[in-house]
Amino acid sequence: MGKIILTLLSMLLVIMTKAQEDQTQIIKGNELYKKQQFEKAAQEYTKAAEINAKNAKAQYNLGNALYKSKKTEAAEKAFDAAADNTKDVTAKSKALYNKGVTFSSSQKLPESIQAYKESLRLNPQDEEARQNLQKALNELKKQNQQNQQKQDNKKQDKQQNQKQKQPEQEKNNSKLNQNQVEQMLNALRKDEKKLQQDIQKKNNIGRSNSKDW
Repeated sequence: MGKIILTLLSMLLVIMTKAQEDQTQIIKGNELYKKQQFEKAAQEYTKAAEINAKNAKAQYNLGNALYKSKKTEAAEKAFDAAADNTKDVTAKSKALYNKGVTFSSSQKLPESIQAYKESLRLNPQDEEARQNLQKALNELKKQNQQNQQKQDNKKQDKQQNQKQKQPEQEKNNSKLNQNQVEQMLNALRKDEKKLQQDIQKKNNIGRSNSKDW
């Protein structure tokens, strides 16, 4: 029985030591974050997360530091981890809200809208999340309208080009017909000339065979 208790105490001591270590890294990260040394802060938060992958606070702060360092994809993953590893509704809502902000900064509007909606489900009173959701919806609507306008313009340009080509084709067809008419006229002139030559020859032959009186 004494051995079992000793083993449990040893395990508890290890857990407490690790907890202290990851908290120490978080504190270091916070100090660097306040000094706006975001990349160095991210390194400390990463160390804390490596010591304790379930530390939602380390993941949350890591997401903020990465976002400030303009590493948006890595920040999105960190906020996801923070939301997954906390049972605190407020903390989860904040992580999802920050993920929405990160998506918006990357113009991933459908993803940001989804993140804001999930945040509001957990905290319907979050006015900032509501406002950002509305902004993202408006921006997505604007983008869709612009894309539709571009498609309509392309369609109109294509139709216009086709209309412009039609007179040219008709002109070419008209030229072709005119050429054919010229050829036919030339052929008729040649035939007429040949006919006159033949008549002339016959007349000459008739004169040479006539008798003189």
